[in-house]
Amino acid sequence: MTIRLIRQILYILSAVLLLLLYGTAWAEKSAAPPDSLKILGWVEFIRLEPWGIKMPARVDTGANTSSMSARDIEVFRKNGKPWVKFTFDFRKGSGKRSVEIERPLTRMLKIKQHDGPSQERPVISMEICLADEVREAEFDLIDRRALNYPVLLGRKALAGYALVDPARAYLTKAVCGHVKKKKKSDEPTDSRQPE
Repeated sequence: MTIRLIRQILYILSAVLLLLLYGTAWAEKSAAPPDSLKILGWVEFIRLEPWGIKMPARVDTGANTSSMSARDIEVFRKNGKPWVKFTFDFRKGSGKRSVEIERPLTRMLKIKQHDGPSQERPVISMEICLADEVREAEFDLIDRRALNYPVLLGRKALAGYALVDPARAYLTKAVCGHVKKKKKSDEPTDSRQPE
C-alpha cells in the first residue's frame, strides 16, 4: 500500500472514532431518549389539580412560559409573603364555569407585546394532569376569555417530557386517577315491582 492510502484510512478511522465518542457523550447528556417522551398534539385535554377540572389546552412550543386565563387578579400578602388571587374561567363564554384560586406568587414576568408596550404578569405554580401524569408547571396569568383555549402550554412545561405533533390533536387523555361520573341515565334501574 502506498503511504497516501494509509493516511486516508487513518483519517477516516479517526473521524469515525471521534463521531462515536462525541455521539455517545451527546446521548448521555440528553434528558430523555425520544422513545420515552410522550407524543402530544397541538391541543390536548388537561385537568387542573386538585379540582380535577378538565379543559382543552393549546400546546405552543413557540411560547416559553405557559399561560392561564385569569380575571379579577389581585396580588396580596399572606403570612408576610406575596400571593395572587384570581378567577379562572374554564369554559369559554360561561361565567358559571369558574373557580376562585389563591396561589403563592412565584415571580412577576415582563412580556414583550408584538404591537404594543410590554406588560407585567404574575406567575404561579400549579399542578396539572397531562397525558395521565400529574406535573407541576408555571403559568403567567392573563385574561384569555376571548381566546379559544383557557390554557396555553409552553416549552418549559413540555421540556424533557413531550414531543409535539402539530398535525394532530387530542392524542392523550387526562385521567390521573379521576373517575368519570355516571349520568343519571347510565345508572342501572331496578325493573322489579315493590313487594
